Amino acid sequence: MKRSLKAICSALFALVASVVLASCSLFAGEEGDVRDMVDSTLKIFKFAENSDAASFADQSTLDTLSAYGVDANEFMGHCFKNLEWEFGEIKLSGDTGTVVVTITNVNIAVALEKAGEQFSAYAETDEARELFNTEGEQALIKKLFSFFYEVIDSGELDTTTTEVTLQVYKNDEGAWEIKTDNDAFYQALYGGANFKI
Repeated sequence: MKRSLKAICSALFALVASVVLASCSLFAGEEGDVRDMVDSTLKIFKFAENSDAASFADQSTLDTLSAYGVDANEFMGHCFKNLEWEFGEIKLSGDTGTVVVTITNVNIAVALEKAGEQFSAYAETDEARELFNTEGEQALIKKLFSFFYEVIDSGELDTTTTEVTLQVYKNDEGAWEIKTDNDAFYQALYGGANFKI
């Protein structure tokens, strides 16, 4: 899962860099360009449900979700619907720099655990057995995801706030990008969940 997330982020950063390069900065100068790029990247996560998942998700993740009849945009939209962020210090030196961002989200691992508990109880019911007998395994997987969405949407999960430092650099086209080799960033995006195997 970690590799898939990194692939998603890499594609997102490249996409956002090209968009920001072609638009006017809301803030002044190089720091404004960097802030806009990071802000635009996080907004793509935040509003993932309204985006085209194929434009930023790796094919392996899309194929896996599709195999179980799960809509990738819907899944990511729920994961990041509670995502919030604030900027801290931005330091630039030539074509590299750092951006401090405080990221807040619900812990996705906790949400999955709670959904799993609900699904385990559901799996013992006659309704679950009937669903499996009539519609198969895929229907049960979709039911599990529906529990996950309910947990996320409940508003009952605590949020986790994490300060992370992003490494940024200028690509060959002169647009700012985020270096993707930052486990703390991925963990913060998922509310402190650590999917590292």
